[in-house]
Formats: sequence, C-alpha cells, structure tokens
Amino acid sequence: MKKKILALMMAAIMAVGLAGCGNDTGTSSETSGETSVVDSTSNTNSGEENEGSNYYPVTVEVYNTSQELVPYTFEKCPEKTLVYGRNNVEIMLALGLGDKIMMIADCGSVLPEYQEEFEKIPQLKDHQDVGYFVREYAMSLEPDMVIGWRSLFEMDDRMGDVEFWHERNIGTYTSINSVLKDNQSLENEYADIRNIGKIYNKVDEAEAIISAIEADVAKGKEAAAGNDPQRILIAEKWEGEYDIYHSKTAAGDIATQLGAEVLGEKGWTDEQIVESNPEVIFAVHVSSVSDEEAIALYTENPALASVDAVKNGRVYPVVYSLAYTPGVRTGETVKFFLQTLYGIE
Repeated sequence: MKKKILALMMAAIMAVGLAGCGNDTGTSSETSGETSVVDSTSNTNSGEENEGSNYYPVTVEVYNTSQELVPYTFEKCPEKTLVYGRNNVEIMLALGLGDKIMMIADCGSVLPEYQEEFEKIPQLKDHQDVGYFVREYAMSLEPDMVIGWRSLFEMDDRMGDVEFWHERNIGTYTSINSVLKDNQSLENEYADIRNIGKIYNKVDEAEAIISAIEADVAKGKEAAAGNDPQRILIAEKWEGEYDIYHSKTAAGDIATQLGAEVLGEKGWTDEQIVESNPEVIFAVHVSSVSDEEAIALYTENPALASVDAVKNGRVYPVVYSLAYTPGVRTGETVKFFLQTLYGIE
C-alpha cells in the first residue's frame, strides 16, 4: 500500500510544470523562402507540459557576416541581453522582455506604448562615447546574448563575427534584412519577431503580433484585387542622388504585397523618375529631416514637375524606421500604405 501511495505522489510531482522564462508554446519557427531562419529544436511539447525547463534547449539558426546560417543552441532563457537598433529594442519590449535587456545602443526613441519600459533600460551613450557596442566593453558587461544588425558584427573594431560570441557560450541574433540587403522581405521581418520570440519562449506573443500585421496585409490585397496596381516610387534623396527602396527592400516588398507596383533600381536619377512617371512617391527621410523638407525635395525640384505624383499632390513622407528593418513597426508601415494607397484607416 505504501508503495502505491509513493508511486502516485511521484506521478503527481512529475506532472507539475515549472515556471519558465516566457509563455507556453508548441509551435516551431516558420518562415518562407531561402531567407528563412529555421528553428531546429526537437522541442515538441505544448500547453501546460511545455513550461519552464521543458521548453529549453532551443536551437535557432542565425546569420553570420558571411550571410551563412549557423546554429546556436540556447540552453536556457537569456537574462542579460545587449540590444543594438530600434527595431530589435522594440521587438523585445513588444514581447514583454524589457527585464531581459542589460543595455541598448543606437536607439534614441521607441513607440509611445513602450516608452515607460524603455526609460528603465541603461543606454550605451551614458557609458561610452561611441554609438555601438565595442567587443572589449561588451565583454566586460558579461552578457549572455547580443542582438544587432550585421554592421555590429561585421567589423572587428565593433563586436566581430557571431562565432566569437558563440565560442564563449554567448548567444547572438542578427536582424535578417540587415544581412540580406539585396533580398529583403516582409517575411524576414516576421522571422525576426518569430525567432526572438522563440529564443525567449514568447512564441504566443510573437505570433499575435504577426497575425495582426497579416490581417492588415490581407486588407491591402483585397483593396487591390481587380484594379491596376498603383505605380509607386519609394526613395530617399541624398545630395542629388536617390537611394531607391526597390521591390527587394523591406518597404518595397511590403508595398508589393499590398498590391502596388514598386518602381526603381539602385542609382536612379531625376531623368529616370520622370521617365517612369510614378503615381505616388514616398519620400523616406531620417529624423534630422522634417516631413515638409522631405516632401520639398520632390515638389520643389523643377526636374520632376511633370511627374504625376508631384502634379497630383501624392508625395508622402516616410520616416526611415518604417522603411528599413521596421520590426514591430512593420504594422505601422502596412497601415501607412493602406491609408495613402487605398484610403483605409
């Protein structure tokens, strides 16, 4: 009888889930195309059985500076993360991971809904003069995770390649569209959200963010159906030259998936813009340039006076953070295109 009671007690103890780093999850990372980041973990538990110690280890493939996918296994949830770039900071905060951030760099502001939590996080500029993490200083902080753009890892005078950190049991994640600059996509933005959620056991939260964006993308597809696609140009002007956000950029792919025809290639000139005659121009600009100044670069350029977008008052300013590696701001980018292209609020 005592043996029976003991067996029942042991079974009950084993059924109890331990508290973990994030929420329950039974899904795996899913991205499409050659640019996907694949989660190769064998973790297949779900529901109550997939909490805490039952969730890890998790293996995620991340990009190195040679644009190669390399696997890294997270034995537990990272607790001391260095985060570079607004997109990555906002993804972390959107997933409720502010307490996992040790320090941030190259992020002066965030969306209003994350401001309160953002103000609690130490910023590199308060400790170092440079605007990016340097290997020696970063090592002195003893992080267990580093998240950033390719530019952070590709230079030896910054952080060096991801292998340096992996060899020291420090995880990394590199924003995909910062690596695949000539093959960016909306799906890659989803993958960043999805994979960071995977690493920190916040899969449900990540999928909720992605699902909301997908619902708005569907509105654009529906609005565009049966109509000729609007011919648009997304560009940033630099002293006479245009940085074109073509169809293989994040902003360009988002607009394409919403039913627009995205014009332009690298190195376009005024003459090529006139020849292509876009119906809509989106003037990308950094924070030091106002919306009005960005618009004026096109509307006050005599060479573009004959362009339909200029004649019809359809030149719209777009802040840089919505066009390049937008992260959770991808939802704002989609909404912006819905409003300007289709009048959908």
